[in-house]
Amino acid sequence: MKHSNVISWYLFKIIQKNHFVKDILYSIKHAGGKVLLVGGSVRDILLQRSIKDLDFEVYGLCLEQLQTILSAYGLASLQGKSFGVLRVHGLDIDWSLPRKDSSGRHPIVAYDPFMTYQQAFIRRDLTINAMGIDMQTYDLIDLYGGQDDLEHKVLRSPDLSFFSQDPLRLFRVMQFVGRFEMKVDPALSAVCSVMNIGDISVERIEQEFTKLFLLSQRPSQGLLWLQEIGVLQKIMPGLTIDNDCAQKIDAAAVQVYGSDDEKICVFWAMMLFQLGIPSINNRDHGVLQKAMSHDILAIMQAMHNVSRHKDMIKKVALLVFYGTMMIKYKKIITDCQLQWLAVWLAPALSLRLLILYLRCNHDLEQAQAIYDQADQLAICDAPCPPLLTGKDFLDHAAGVQLGQLVQRAYQVQLDEQVTDAHVLKIKTLARHD
Repeated sequence: MKHSNVISWYLFKIIQKNHFVKDILYSIKHAGGKVLLVGGSVRDILLQRSIKDLDFEVYGLCLEQLQTILSAYGLASLQGKSFGVLRVHGLDIDWSLPRKDSSGRHPIVAYDPFMTYQQAFIRRDLTINAMGIDMQTYDLIDLYGGQDDLEHKVLRSPDLSFFSQDPLRLFRVMQFVGRFEMKVDPALSAVCSVMNIGDISVERIEQEFTKLFLLSQRPSQGLLWLQEIGVLQKIMPGLTIDNDCAQKIDAAAVQVYGSDDEKICVFWAMMLFQLGIPSINNRDHGVLQKAMSHDILAIMQAMHNVSRHKDMIKKVALLVFYGTMMIKYKKIITDCQLQWLAVWLAPALSLRLLILYLRCNHDLEQAQAIYDQADQLAICDAPCPPLLTGKDFLDHAAGVQLGQLVQRAYQVQLDEQVTDAHVLKIKTLARHD
C-alpha cells in the first residue's frame, strides 16, 4: 500500500472511530484555522501500526477561538495554559497550538498559532516525530527527512542544539531503539553520551524504561545502545549487558504475563542478575538463609536509581535472590522445599512469577518441571493453606503459646507433608508436649 493510500485509510478510520472529529475539523476550517495531525501518530501511520494517541496542532486561531469551537462539542478544558493544549471531555484527543520553548531543562513555553511549520517541527526530539499530516488535504508534511529516516531505520534529531537541552530525551531515544529496532545517528549518540542526567528524576527515567519493557519486542537493543554511550553504567554501576543477557531479555519480552507489573519485574530481575550475589557465589550453601536479608537489601539498593516503587523493588529483589539460588544449585527440588519456597516468597511474590523469570534466565526444561510440580501441589499463586488454625488448639493453649502452636503445626504440615488434619494435630501436640 502506497504511503498516500495508507494515510488516507488511517485518517478515514480515525474520523470514523472518534465522534465529532469530522465536525470539529470542519468548524476549525470554517473559522480560518488549519489542522495538522502531528507527533507519534504520524510516525505510527507510516509504520502501519495501531494508533493510541491523537495530537492535533491548530494553526491560524488563538487559544480562545479554539476553545470556543471545541466547547460546542462538549466541555473543553485546558490541560495546561502555557502549553496551549485543550481536550474535549469524552474525546481522547489533544488539540494544541504550535509552541516554541526557551532553552534549559525547565523551558518557558509559549504558543504561537502563526509560526511556520519549520519553527514548530524543529522543537521535536526526533525527525520521525517531526512530521505532520494536513487534515484537509491529507498531505504529509515532512521538512526534516523523517519519512526517509523511518525507511532506513535511523534515529536523528532535527536540531541537536535543541535536543541537548533536555537529557531526558536520550532515554526516549533508548526506548525508540528497542521499540522500532532502529540505529542511532552517530552525531546524536555523541550528544547523548555527554548529557548530564543527574537532574532527571528517577520517576521520569523509570517511565522511559517501562515503555521500553512493555512496548518492545527487542528491548535489549535499547539497553545495549545505552551501554554503548556509557549511560547505563551511570545508572546501575557494575552492570554489563552481554550477548547472552541480551538474548534472554528479548526472550522475556515475548512471554505471556498476568499483568504489566509482572513483566516489568521480570525485566529488572534479568538485568540485576548480571550484578551477581556474593552470598550465593562465594559462601557455603548452609549460610545462604542467614545472608538472605543482607543480599536482598543490596539488590533493592541497586534498584533505587531506577525506581521508587517499593513493592516492585522488593519483588525484583526476591526474584533475583531466589532465582539465582535455584540457578546456582541445579538439583531436584522436593515437594517440601518447593512448598517452603512458596511460603518465603509470599505475599510479595508467587512461584508462578519466579518460574516465568527462570524460563528466560535458566534451563527451560527444569523451569517447566518446577512449574508442573508447583501446579500439581496447587501452589503456583499462593502457598499451601494451613490445615489447622488457632481454633483447633483453643483447648490446649492461649495467647502467644497458641500462636506458636499454630506455627508449629504448619511447619510439621510442610516438613512431613501431612495432608490429614487429625494426624497433623496429633503430631503437633506430641511435639508440643
